[in-house]
Amino acid sequence: MDKLDWKILDLLQENARYPIAALGREIGLSASAVAERIQKLEENEIIENYTIRINKKNIGLPLSAYISISLRNIYFKSFIKELENFPELEHCSRVTGKDCLIMRFNLRDSEHLEDVIDHLAKFGDPSTLVILSDLIKNKPITHIIK
Repeated sequence: MDKLDWKILDLLQENARYPIAALGREIGLSASAVAERIQKLEENEIIENYTIRINKKNIGLPLSAYISISLRNIYFKSFIKELENFPELEHCSRVTGKDCLIMRFNLRDSEHLEDVIDHLAKFGDPSTLVILSDLIKNKPITHIIK
């Protein structure tokens, strides 16, 4: 990866629908050279996919919360399968520390949050942090490796 690849990644993280010709003009390469670089970034699994961001408030999910949970080992696999039944679950990570998982949920209101917590409590001891605001969202990954 060189500086041009990083510039392509920077621009695509801002707008995944950035036209290839415009990318080329922005970084000083032909459209075909940019397309070739993007293809190599995809083949090397540096670019995994293209996605959109949804304004959760505008679709009726104004409340977000992080919920961490500690599970007994015997519940871990069944709990992971159970997560498929949570359409409000945005993200789940396995972590170190007292709790073994941390999850981000998008919810309608506090009653919806309470329902989720009650369901999670069947598997372990959930701990909840309601998100008041996101100060930094979807910050692009930039060239930090020296």
